[in-house]
Amino acid sequence: MNPGDSVVIAPGGEVVAGPMREEAGILYCDIDPEKVRVAKRALDVTGHYARPDIFTLQINTKPQSPIEFQS
Repeated sequence: MNPGDSVVIAPGGEVVAGPMREEAGILYCDIDPEKVRVAKRALDVTGHYARPDIFTLQINTKPQSPIEFQS
């Protein structure tokens, strides 16, 4: 929310604990593990990059020189 603030937000966006504004402490709340599982399945953490039909990762395993001299 703001620098120095702490808050616990439910998967649906509801603030369930806090905010603590620029103070030291621990926020506690009860969670529903089923809601956590549902939210994790719905969250696309890789976004539109999760498109194997469009994007591929290629790694060049040949030794590389940190300097390339050109004449």
